[in-house]
Amino acid sequence: MTSDRLELLLAIGIVVVYLLDALRFLGHRQALVERLGAERWLLRFGAVRFELAGRRPVLPNPLRPDRASWLAEWRLQDPSTDSRPTPMPPASPAQVPLGWICMALLWIVVVIAPAMLIAGYNLWFASAVATGYLTALAGATLLVLRAKEFELTRGAALGAAVIGVLCLPCAPNLLRASAARRSLSIDLPGFADASGGDSERRSFRRGFTRVLRQELLQGFGNPQQDAELNAMLRRLEGPA
Repeated sequence: MTSDRLELLLAIGIVVVYLLDALRFLGHRQALVERLGAERWLLRFGAVRFELAGRRPVLPNPLRPDRASWLAEWRLQDPSTDSRPTPMPPASPAQVPLGWICMALLWIVVVIAPAMLIAGYNLWFASAVATGYLTALAGATLLVLRAKEFELTRGAALGAAVIGVLCLPCAPNLLRASAARRSLSIDLPGFADASGGDSERRSFRRGFTRVLRQELLQGFGNPQQDAELNAMLRRLEGPA
């Protein structure tokens, strides 16, 4: 195998490792909640009709590793009650600098380094890797020192930090890793409708409709549950 082909495979491998590390898997009645900004969030339900060992793969926006995401257990909201939507976890001040670091790592490690490798600029590739390690070390240090602000134990933060430093393509996912141990419990569609963006609400309606239809197709043999699913489908398919 020629050196050019090896360099191409290495460049592709860096990108693939980053994407695989960002990938999450959802179980029954689970969603991924991604914070987009103040009072705005997006729900992702993954590949509704494709499962691996009973779990659906879902990929957060690979171009925005500066956005925290949480696993959420969802339940249908009772339409007869006017319950207050579950609020998003408050944004920690430490998330902002860690998000900047993760964005820098995305560009340095996943974009610039592979591009330099493919172009044959080996010295620039080595410089990008060295810069990436220094940046990853800075992000890992921030995560460990401010672990409480991420609601992590020092040991859990250290574990995520070590992975981010040893596996450089995983480093851009440090912010996502900081939120991976926390899960939410939410009512749908109230929680999604409380997001401040129209595009997020429309996206939610499309995704959630597919999820409910899939549940009906699976058929759990519960007439009451089927009636609730059908009622929610009619509600979602009505005027937005």
